[in-house]
Amino acid sequence: MTLLEQLPLWNHAAIRVLDVRRSTLQSRESVHGFLLPASAFLVAVTGNAKILIDGVEHIADCCYVCHAGKGATLDIIQVAEKFDYYFIFYKAVLMLPSRKELLNAYRDHNPFQMQYGFAPAYPLGILSRVEQMHTYWLLDAELERFRVRAMFHQLVYDLLQQLHAHEGTGTTAVQPDYVSQTIRYMEERYADPISLQDLANALHCNERKLQRLFKAKLRIGPMEYLIQVRMNHAQEMLLNTNLPLKVIAESVGYGDSYYFSRAFKKHCGVSPLHFRQNRRISASYMSRYSIGSRPILSYNDDCDNHYQQPYGGVIGMNRSKRSVLAVSLMLSLILLLSACTTGNGTGNNAGGASPTGSQSNVAASNNNTAQPAQQAYPVVIKHMKGELTLEQHPSKIAVLDTKFVDQLVTLNEQPAGSVKAAADKSDFPAYLTDKLTDVKLLGTRDEPNLEAIAAMEPDLIICTEFQEKVYESLSKIAPTIMLDFNEDWRDTLVTFGKIVGNAEEATNVLEAYNEKTSKLKEELKAKLGDQTVALIRPRDEGVRIHTAGHRTGAILYNDLGLSAPQQVIDEKDTAYQVPLEALPEVGADHYFLVQDDMFKEIVEEFQQTETWKSIEAVKNNQVYDVDSNVWIAYYGPIAINMIVDRVAEIFIGTP
Repeated sequence: MTLLEQLPLWNHAAIRVLDVRRSTLQSRESVHGFLLPASAFLVAVTGNAKILIDGVEHIADCCYVCHAGKGATLDIIQVAEKFDYYFIFYKAVLMLPSRKELLNAYRDHNPFQMQYGFAPAYPLGILSRVEQMHTYWLLDAELERFRVRAMFHQLVYDLLQQLHAHEGTGTTAVQPDYVSQTIRYMEERYADPISLQDLANALHCNERKLQRLFKAKLRIGPMEYLIQVRMNHAQEMLLNTNLPLKVIAESVGYGDSYYFSRAFKKHCGVSPLHFRQNRRISASYMSRYSIGSRPILSYNDDCDNHYQQPYGGVIGMNRSKRSVLAVSLMLSLILLLSACTTGNGTGNNAGGASPTGSQSNVAASNNNTAQPAQQAYPVVIKHMKGELTLEQHPSKIAVLDTKFVDQLVTLNEQPAGSVKAAADKSDFPAYLTDKLTDVKLLGTRDEPNLEAIAAMEPDLIICTEFQEKVYESLSKIAPTIMLDFNEDWRDTLVTFGKIVGNAEEATNVLEAYNEKTSKLKEELKAKLGDQTVALIRPRDEGVRIHTAGHRTGAILYNDLGLSAPQQVIDEKDTAYQVPLEALPEVGADHYFLVQDDMFKEIVEEFQQTETWKSIEAVKNNQVYDVDSNVWIAYYGPIAINMIVDRVAEIFIGTP
């Protein structure tokens, strides 16, 4: 994106000046590791220094201008003489609704986060304007602050105009390296409570984008990386200090020392106590590094520099392979000695942990279901990674997709642990709350909590390709089945029927559904005729429209026979996106408006626009709110029947 191509985004943004400050560095003074709290321009007035923005070098000799976004790290070094400079901090947000091309440009080439620096060809006007802005800002009056805001727009115009003249001469604007910024943030704050949302907010980056960038670079998500950082620091303290376990746990971000011990064991393979007691075994490896100098999962462009340990941990391969092997052998030896003192166990042919005595008791206590189900075993389950033979009814199942909770409850079972839907405030489906007891929370679909999964000691894990990157780690915790995320729910139900030994109930559910939808399909055709229906879902970047290729769209258009607008019929993908301005062109007579907590404010903003109010279906009160957690996230038999019932309630008047 050229700098002139940024102008539409600057024009369409709501901009607020947050601060204008002036600073001076004397010769040999410096600034190190200053984390920008917002997007900012740095304008050097006098003096000479080297400016580093996330490690990228700029030489400031007299007048020089730098720009960087929130979360960037600034260093000013090699100050040869008095160095005078201004900071102008601002916040810019794209106004909604916006055209699709603007939204895409903002997402992919956010100009308010770009990093660049240059020496203006005509510095006097810029310096004069910056000095005036600082003077008016110090007056701390509302009218003068408004004046500063107006002057800021003029300043940006002058800077972009001069920067445009530098294009083609080696001056380029680049997007920040969010991965390195995140790692730096973690290294500095690993002892604090940190969520994915905290990271995204600190770096002014979308959560999903941050996850995608992290996994592309390091093959693990940011929260998994944070665990590695914390555990490496914990290892340092265990080996090099005599601090109590409680203090170490708190020092690396764990308020509960018991939970820390469980997490440490799942990550490192041994308990913190074993790790500390065997410090002499690992001295040859650890003694070469002092606290603060040993590399802690240092960022590297080579994704293969991360090696998965048998227990799900990740250690940096920038250490030699010989060292990694030594550590692995050490841990294996400790585990072997530990196993010899804990009694013998019975293995299984799937490579996972064998059921404990308590698990067997749980299965045996349910005489109504366990015995008939056991007659269905052994059973071979075919899945995306091959085949898995189940010798008996699994008593502790961990599911890593929310729709699988629904599948199990449908078959009179329930999971021992499950992930939650990202857009839902509650941990588990509200419509299933009265049917669930003691279900452990295992993170989200995109960021499953490996520590929590290991801690619940499942005897079966069921995942989808969304967990492809951690499949090997999951398989080392327990036998793992990977099902196709987009598989028809009917086929998934049949598979679950085999897993829990209740194929008959699965068949009954499917027959009842077919009977219900066949009857309703005839009633809807008689009531609606050729009137069309569209399933829409407002998002930050526009409005997503689901087609018959989408799982929920298939229920509406195939199972219930509702008619789709021609534009939806022509689309070949499972969904497509349009800007709000183009929504009237869809032309549906009725709309199902998918809503959730995550995008509630966006929906409210859209509904206040004239574009939304001009839609015929809106004027006719033929837009119906539906819950995304039921209609999109919890794609199981119970939720699907709720969708069918909601359609019947809207159009036929019967719940």
